[in-house]
Amino acid sequence: MSKRLGRNFYHLLIAVSFSTFGDGLTLLAMPWLASTITSNTFSVSLVSASMTLPWLLFSLYIGALIDYYPKKKLMIVAAIIRIIVLIVLNVSILFKIISIPLLIFAAFLIGITKVVFDSTAQTLVPSIVSKDILEKANGYIMTSRLTMSDVVGRSIGGILISFGIFIPFALDIISLLATIPFLFLLKTTASLKNHALNKKNKLDILEGVKFVWRNQLLLTLALMGIGITLMFTSTLAIQVFYVKEILKLDSSGFGLLIAVGTIGSIIGSQSISLLKNKFGFNATILTSLLMMGFTLGSVGLTSNPFIVGILYFIASFFIVTFNICNLSLRQRIIPDNKLGRVGGVFQLLSWGMSPLGMLLGGGIVNLAEKYVSRDIALRIPNISLGIVYSVLFVVLFIALKKLNKGAMF
Repeated sequence: MSKRLGRNFYHLLIAVSFSTFGDGLTLLAMPWLASTITSNTFSVSLVSASMTLPWLLFSLYIGALIDYYPKKKLMIVAAIIRIIVLIVLNVSILFKIISIPLLIFAAFLIGITKVVFDSTAQTLVPSIVSKDILEKANGYIMTSRLTMSDVVGRSIGGILISFGIFIPFALDIISLLATIPFLFLLKTTASLKNHALNKKNKLDILEGVKFVWRNQLLLTLALMGIGITLMFTSTLAIQVFYVKEILKLDSSGFGLLIAVGTIGSIIGSQSISLLKNKFGFNATILTSLLMMGFTLGSVGLTSNPFIVGILYFIASFFIVTFNICNLSLRQRIIPDNKLGRVGGVFQLLSWGMSPLGMLLGGGIVNLAEKYVSRDIALRIPNISLGIVYSVLFVVLFIALKKLNKGAMF
C-alpha cells in the first residue's frame, strides 16, 4: 500500500467535507427552527437530543452493519435517506405544517444517518491508507470536520437563517447531492462474506464488546473513554453559566471563546503527524491527555476571560491530538473485519455517556451550592476534570508501559 494518501483517500475526504458542511448547517438550524415553533426550552432540547440519541441506541448494531455490508453502499444509502428526510422537512416548513413532534422525528432519522455515515467513514480510513500515516489521514479528516461543520457550516447557516429558515436545510440537500458522486468513486474492500445480519447471528453484534474485553489496551482505552467523556460533558453542561456569571461575557464573547477553541482544534489536527514523527506515539498521546487535564482544570481556577481563551486554545489543540492518536491506535490494533463492531463500542461509550455527563455537571453544581457559594460551585466541574484526567494519565502511562511495543507506533 502506498505511503501517500492517494486519490482514493481524497475522494473520501471530499465526500466527508461536503457531508460535514451540511451537518453544520442542520445542527444550527434544527434548534433554531424549534425555537420558532415553541418557547418551551425542554421541547427545544428534545430536538437537539434526538440527533444524538441514535449514537446511544444504535452504535453497536450499526457497527455490525458496517462490517457485514459494503461500506460505500451504506454511506450512499445514508446520504439518500437524509436527503429524503430533509426534503420532507422543507416541504413541511414551506406549507407551514411543521411541528415539534415532526421535528423530533426528523432529527432522530437524521441522527441515525449521521451515525451510519460518520462511523463508516471512520472504518474506511485504515483500508485506503498505509497504517504508518493513519495520524496524517485522520488529521485531514478531523480538519475537514472542524472547518466545514463548526466554522463554515455554522457561520453560513447563521446568516442564511435570516433569509429563510428552510435555506440551511436546502443547502444541506445540495451538499449531500455533491457527496454521492465522490462516494461512487471510492474503491473499497469487500465486507464479510456469507453472513446475514439476522436473529441467528445477532450475537455477532456483541463481537465488538468481546474483542474489547479480551484486549487489555483496548479495554483500558474504552474505560478511560467513559471517564473522559463524563467529565468533559459535565463542564459543557455548566459552561454557559460559567461564561456569563464568572467571566462576565455576553453571547458575542462566548462565541469568540468557542471560535478560539476551534482554531486550536484545527491547528492540532494538522500538527498531529509532525508531533508523532518527532516525539513518538506514546509521548504524543500521553502529553495530550496530561495537557487536556491541566488546561481544562485550570479554567476552574481563573476568572480572566483572556486567560480562559488561551486555555481553551491549548485544550482544544490537545483534545484533537489525543482523539486522533486514540483513533489511530485502535485502527492499528483492530482487524479490518471488526472495525465497525469495535468502533461501535467506542462510539457508544463516548456519545452514550454525553447525556449522563450533562446530568453529572448540573448535579455537581446543584449539590455544591448547598455547601459553598455559586461562584465556587460553578468551578468544581472543571477542577474535578483536572483531577480525573491526571489519574487517567497515570492509568494510560502504565498501560502503554506494559504493552512495551512503542516501536510499532
